[in-house]
Amino acid sequence: MAQLPEYLKPKRPLNSAMLRSLRRWFPPTLQGAEHLDPERPALFVGNHTTYGMIDIPLMQAEIYNASGIWLRGMTDHLHYRLPPWARFLERQGAFRGTRELCHQAMERGDNILLFPGGGREVMKRQGEEYTLIWKQRLGFVRLASQHGYPIQPFASVGADDVWDILWDAGHWQRGRLKPLLKRLPLWDLAKQGEEIPPLVRGIGLSAVPRPEPFYFLLGEPISTESYQGLENDDDAMMALRDQIAEAVRGLIEEGQQLRDGAAKGSMLRRLLNKS
Repeated sequence: MAQLPEYLKPKRPLNSAMLRSLRRWFPPTLQGAEHLDPERPALFVGNHTTYGMIDIPLMQAEIYNASGIWLRGMTDHLHYRLPPWARFLERQGAFRGTRELCHQAMERGDNILLFPGGGREVMKRQGEEYTLIWKQRLGFVRLASQHGYPIQPFASVGADDVWDILWDAGHWQRGRLKPLLKRLPLWDLAKQGEEIPPLVRGIGLSAVPRPEPFYFLLGEPISTESYQGLENDDDAMMALRDQIAEAVRGLIEEGQQLRDGAAKGSMLRRLLNKS
């Protein structure tokens, strides 16, 4: 049986050189920290953003610095195709996204970060910014209900604004090169072309992300206690999942309103974000 990897929880506020650079480029705002309870572990569930990487370290750091809660991220199996990268993630507390390891983490009382949209929500297509692509996944609500784990809904706003998607998986699937691509290992790794990374433009004609501010919003925790014993009831689990999704969408809308009403920053920042 696979064992949950060990990791070292940070012992002081997080302020590394990398985080300072990220904060300067993507100034973060954390809203809703009053909903965090260090004494009661939760399953943090929210929206995945394009490429799914640049906002996560900032959100983890902001939550930890505000509450002492360290989020252990469940990672896609694809990360384990590169063992050194997977080991690096595990040292930060991440673990392979399997039911058994999630069960172990909940038994330990860890705070867990999970994105039901997975790789498909990361590999966005044109017009899918801030869209939840959770399909019919119910595994995360079954586990939370089984363990009585509260769900902490959250939204990340800003990271879907730093790039424009020029070409996505849909273009490849409809294009003339599809027969050739289907012969390549990439096709199976990308789940029959569903999760091909998009081609993006940031500053100017480059892929450098624009320096947009990031907003992390936390909502009221959603109790799963009334769902204990109903883990095999698909209708009950879908109702809980829909409640969580609705909470996340509401937080996304709230974050977009914060973004739209905020000052646009320095002249340089405004020029870079218009490029």
